[in-house]
Amino acid sequence: MFIIFGTRGLKHTVKESPVLSNACPNCNNGNLVNKLYRRWFTLFFIPTIPLDVVDRFYECDSCKSAYNESIKTILQQSQDEINENQKRAQAVFAKALVASMTHMSIIDGDFAPEEEREIMDAIEGFPEMKEDLMAVHNTIKEHANKDNQVFNYLNEARNELSSETLINILAQAAVVLLADGSIEKEEEDLMKEYLIACGLPKEMYQTLIDRLTQKDITDLKEGQLN
Repeated sequence: MFIIFGTRGLKHTVKESPVLSNACPNCNNGNLVNKLYRRWFTLFFIPTIPLDVVDRFYECDSCKSAYNESIKTILQQSQDEINENQKRAQAVFAKALVASMTHMSIIDGDFAPEEEREIMDAIEGFPEMKEDLMAVHNTIKEHANKDNQVFNYLNEARNELSSETLINILAQAAVVLLADGSIEKEEEDLMKEYLIACGLPKEMYQTLIDRLTQKDITDLKEGQLN
C-alpha cells in the first residue's frame, strides 16, 4: 500500500480578531476580516495536522480585496494618505504581475501569441500605468531576469502586499503558462522560485493550481492591492 503525504497552505478566518466594519478602501463599505494562511500536513491529500502560520492579513468580505495587517494603521491616516498608499500598492502589484507573467512566458524559449494576449490584457487593466508596464514587459521580454529584475519586483511586492495578493499575482502568471496548453518542468520550478522570493513556502504551488482549477483569479482592476 502506498502512503501519500505532503504539505499545503490553507486559508482560515482568525475568529478572535475583531472585524473592521465598513473599512475596505477598495469598495468603501466591505468589512475587513482577519485571515491567515497556515501550512498543513496532508495524508492522501487531506489536511490532517496544522503546522506553521505563513502569513496573516485582512480580506474584504464584499469585494475580496486583501490587505496586510498594516491596513489597521493606514485606516487612521487622512484620505489623501490612504489614496497615496493605494496608488503605490497598485503600482507595485502591477509591475510584479507584468514582470512575472512576461518572464514566465519566455522561460521555455517559446513566447506564444496566446501568452502575449494574456499579458496585454493584464496591462490594459491598468490604463494609467500602461506606458510604464509596457516598458517593464519589453525590458524583460528582451533581457529576461538580467540583474535579477524580476525577483526585485517580487521582493518589493513581498514588502508591500499581503500573502493573498502575492498568490493572486503568481496565479495570474500561471494562467499565462496554461495559455499554451501545458506547464513544463522548468516553468513549475520557476514558479516555486517565485513563491520563495515572495516569502511563501514552495509547497504552496498546489494552492496556485487549486486557485486556477476553481477559476478564482481576482479581477485585477478591483483590488488585492495591500
